[in-house]
Amino acid sequence: MELISSLAQLHKVQVPCVIALGTFDGLHLGHQDVIKRARDYAAAHGLRLAVFTFSNHPMTLIDPQCVPVALITQEQKLRYFQELGVDLLVNVPFDRKLAKLSPEEFLAQLEQLDFRCLVVGENFSFGYHGVGNQQTLADYAAAKGCDLLVCRLVSIGQRVISSTTIRQLIMAGKVMEAQQLLGRPYSLTGIVSKGNQRGNLLGFPTANIELQAAKVAVPLVGVYAVQAFVDEHSYQGMGNIGNNPTFGDVEQARLEVNIFDYSGNLYGRELTVAFCQRVRGEVKFQGIEQLVAQLEQDKLACRRILENL
Repeated sequence: MELISSLAQLHKVQVPCVIALGTFDGLHLGHQDVIKRARDYAAAHGLRLAVFTFSNHPMTLIDPQCVPVALITQEQKLRYFQELGVDLLVNVPFDRKLAKLSPEEFLAQLEQLDFRCLVVGENFSFGYHGVGNQQTLADYAAAKGCDLLVCRLVSIGQRVISSTTIRQLIMAGKVMEAQQLLGRPYSLTGIVSKGNQRGNLLGFPTANIELQAAKVAVPLVGVYAVQAFVDEHSYQGMGNIGNNPTFGDVEQARLEVNIFDYSGNLYGRELTVAFCQRVRGEVKFQGIEQLVAQLEQDKLACRRILENL
C-alpha cells in the first residue's frame, strides 16, 4: 500500500484509480461498505483502489473541546486499510489550509489524482463549513464525465451504524453489540507495565496496561472475556478494567489481563487486548478469599464464552 501524507504529494501518483472519500474514524461496517464498493468498482474497471482520509479528526481543528474519543489508533487504521486491499492511501492532516478550501477548490486538489470514480457515504460533506454534499459531487461528476457512487448508510436491525453509537456502546461495556457494528472485536493496545505483583500471589498473574495514556475509548469498568495478542499469537484470557477497590491502592484505572495458558515475561512489550464480552461489574470484596473465589468463577465464565466464539 502506497501512502501519501500531504496534498503536495498527490501529483506524484498518476495511475487511474477510484477514490473512496471519508473520515473513516472507526472503520466500522458502514465505512467498510464504502471502501468495498470502491474496491469492486476498481476490480471491474482495472483501476487502483485509493482512499482519501485524514490523519486527525476534523474536530481537532474545528472545535478541539468536542473531539470524539478515537475508536482506532492510526497504526490500526493503516493496517485495516491494507487488509481491505487499498492500493493508495491519502492520509493527510486536516489543517487550516485544507479546512478553508471551498468544495470546488477541494475537488481541484483531488484532480491531481487520475480518478475515474468517486465513492462516498450518503452523509458525506466536504469543503469550507461542510457545504459540499452529494448533490455537489453529482453536479461535478456530470460535468467531468466521471462516475459517482453514493452508498446508503448501513443498518443492523433498527440501528444505523455510526461511530457515535459504537463509542456509546463501548463506554457502556456493551462490547458484543459494538463488535456487531464494527465487524471485529473492539481492542486496546498498550505497553505492559510492572504492577504490584499481587496477581502472582493470588494465582492469577496479570499483564497490566495503564489506561491514562490510552489513545482510544476505554470500556466500562468490570471483568471481560478477552483475546490477547502477543507477537501475532492469540491467547484466551480475562481482563479487568478498574481500580482494584478491594485493596484501594490503584489511583488510575488500568487494564489487567490474566492470559490463559501463557507463560513468559511481557514487561515492556506491546499487548493487544480484544474485548469479547463483559462478565460482571467492578466489586469491592471483603477479603482475599472472597476475591479469589470470584476470580475462579470469572475464569470459568470467560472460558465458556471464548470456547463458543
